Amino acid sequence: MVPKEHLISGFIALVLFCSMSWGTTSTAATENRGLQSRGATIVCGYLPQVFYNVDPRDVAGLMEAWSRLIEHKIKGNFKASFIVFKNIEGAEKALANNEVDVLVMIPEEFIRLRANFRLVPLLSADNGDRFYNDLVLLVREDSGITRIGQLRGKNLYIDVGQQGSIPIKWLDTLLRARLSTNAQGVFNNIKEFNKASQVVLPVFFHQADACLVSRNHFETLVELNPQLGRQLRVLETSPGFVTGILAVRKDLQSSKRDAIVKSSLEMHNDPKGKQIMTVFRINRMVPFKDEHLASIEKVLREHRGETDGVAKKRH
Repeated sequence: MVPKEHLISGFIALVLFCSMSWGTTSTAATENRGLQSRGATIVCGYLPQVFYNVDPRDVAGLMEAWSRLIEHKIKGNFKASFIVFKNIEGAEKALANNEVDVLVMIPEEFIRLRANFRLVPLLSADNGDRFYNDLVLLVREDSGITRIGQLRGKNLYIDVGQQGSIPIKWLDTLLRARLSTNAQGVFNNIKEFNKASQVVLPVFFHQADACLVSRNHFETLVELNPQLGRQLRVLETSPGFVTGILAVRKDLQSSKRDAIVKSSLEMHNDPKGKQIMTVFRINRMVPFKDEHLASIEKVLREHRGETDGVAKKRH
């Protein structure tokens, strides 16, 4: 069994694989090299939040290997060029200059980018047993903590890998509704980490009082160490959130757009593709629906409203 923490997010990895299948020649690009002038080239951009505990520099070889397996499945004479942006500002600049065709990102980043650019979301990930991935607030079973109000003055560790600011914003809205304050007003100390083990294990070993972590990541750790499941208890659970979005420029040539969708949606029917999906624990990729973003949009909307309300009171 391959731990998720040593892999790229299943959805993101599969999208990388699929996007490499368009042509017989593929090139990897980095942000400081600039982007090729296009034509028959599709430029795919990836924001750093989509990578989970994997050096983006290691991705190119992975994509190249997969492209050799499936490039014969897609007709056309496209080349694929890739860029991993250092931050969302880099993606915004590339979009403004019409230098990128496809973007793979976490949902929060897509919501920000679509406000200023003409992006069309095409694909979301189906994780199998649960389409969405929720967050769990964990405490030790023997801590005596049974209500969120008992966390006042405690220490909180948050797993932000592939989550962006959604964990803390969801927690803020929950605490505002229950205790009329936010996380900063409840916890004595809040620390953020990029790996689930960095937040779960300290709670297990009495080094932190509570942690907020992706359920998928927590369940993977429990598979590796069942004691975690026996010693830690879920105090609160968030709504489910979609884990990744693939979007394209609205003016992208339809044949290129169709190639992206076709290669991705048929992946689970291909023996090699199914094997890869099993490794990455992804059931399949599905066409995007507006409802996939509903829970994240609700959190962002409620948090923005609370922040605006606090600002008005101060004035």
